[in-house]
Amino acid sequence: MIPDLRYLVHPIPFVEVAQMATVRIVLTVLALGLMLSACQSRTLVKSEIDNRFNTPTDNLVTGGPPSKKELSQLKEAGITKIIDPRSPDEERAFDERAEAEKLGLEYVSLPVAGSAGVTRENARELDQLLQDGENVFLHCASGNRVGALLAIRAHEIQEKDLDQSLEFGRAAGLGSLEEKVRSVLSE
Repeated sequence: MIPDLRYLVHPIPFVEVAQMATVRIVLTVLALGLMLSACQSRTLVKSEIDNRFNTPTDNLVTGGPPSKKELSQLKEAGITKIIDPRSPDEERAFDERAEAEKLGLEYVSLPVAGSAGVTRENARELDQLLQDGENVFLHCASGNRVGALLAIRAHEIQEKDLDQSLEFGRAAGLGSLEEKVRSVLSE
């Protein structure tokens, strides 16, 4: 009896050589699907987000600085990136960058020095950081600068009218900087 050599040339003994190309294609498609699903942003679980934070969009949480516990909760809720527009000289309760990185979160510093830093340029820089569609926690000391920059971004980049832009900014934390935003947008 002569052995059937078709089963000796490939690692899956019950699949004939002619079927191996199909098996390879199917396995490749499955692997690509798994990789793509791992890369997609997870939907935020809003019930896991502290009510002192704002959620102006489905993938954006804004507010003041988090505690270590809140940072961990934000991670559990699906946040993958932290954007911190506080300037380096502002007081911090802990090393937020180190804590975020320990949790596997991307941490980005975008220093905005108080009301003087509420500019079109900083709004454009923030827009670039938000382009990837990740779930982001964007915070400053109170949420006011964050709301201001988002209002400018809404008007200048997303081309919303002034009222819509200000409303979006307020939903994100805009307060006492509203007049500054109006001034920047009227320039």
